[in-house]
Amino acid sequence: MAFSAYSLWYVIFAGHGFAPVFSNSLIPILTIVTAGMIGLRTNSSYDRFWEGRKLWSGLVANIRNATRILWFSVAKDDNDGEGEANDNEEIKQAIRLFIALAIAIKHRLREENGVGYLDLKNLIPYAYRKFEEKHEYVLEEHESQNSHSSEAVISEKRNMNISDNIKKYYETRNIPIDITHMIYNYINMFKKQDKLDSSTFNTINSLIHSMTEIYTGFERIFTTPIPLAYSVHLKQMITLYILALPPQLYEKLGWYTVPITAIATFTFFGVDAIGSEIENPFGYDINDLPVDDYCSNLRKEIESLFEERPLDPCQWNKKTE
Repeated sequence: MAFSAYSLWYVIFAGHGFAPVFSNSLIPILTIVTAGMIGLRTNSSYDRFWEGRKLWSGLVANIRNATRILWFSVAKDDNDGEGEANDNEEIKQAIRLFIALAIAIKHRLREENGVGYLDLKNLIPYAYRKFEEKHEYVLEEHESQNSHSSEAVISEKRNMNISDNIKKYYETRNIPIDITHMIYNYINMFKKQDKLDSSTFNTINSLIHSMTEIYTGFERIFTTPIPLAYSVHLKQMITLYILALPPQLYEKLGWYTVPITAIATFTFFGVDAIGSEIENPFGYDINDLPVDDYCSNLRKEIESLFEERPLDPCQWNKKTE
């Protein structure tokens, strides 16, 4: 609107001879330079967006492979008994940690620290999330204090110090990495219990290693924004380009200068806004990657393994009543 108003103002004043009119010889040069910088900006942002999508696909593929190996290679339903049920439950918990890993990465990329989220905390072993529950208890106690009493003031200061310490603790914790450590401890336990052979152990460990590399790729995208100086200079160039259009277009286009300037403004600033929108593809914006759907679908897919134990291949063609 501002640039359209400016172009209208210029046309009116130029029509009465109160504004200078210039040759349009500079337009091709300015257009090439500005369009080139916008193209570079947009391509850089889309590369980050597309790389984020490829990394999610790689993470999902590794989780699918790891959970398949664990479920079919470790969990055997040869016997019915309390011991076998406990073994299956341990394997289920190990598999749930792979789901937790994807969800924890999602929260980490959104700067959401801790494990106290509805889609995450029930997947984490209780011993690990116990400190988070203590944090929630302290906050509830802090909010329930009567702020008008002297004892409450002392308690409030104490709770604030505790909550600040907890906040600092979770800001320094890397939940996805902690989860990979838990997963490794599980498969190492299965190996020591002779429930997992060395070859399978090495395969799962290799998948965990690959997931760690993928997570590091996510961090690279998240922690390396487009340089601020580049973004600011690009907006300055677009602004100067739009301001230079009416004096160069009026001589040949007359009143058509106004809509042409409006279209140029919409195009150049629109493409620049697209680059800014997709620069970090892991948030909540409508144009970001639907990582919530990725995690939800992965969870449903993996938890469906627990609904029924697979039949032995020898029984596949046998009719059951």
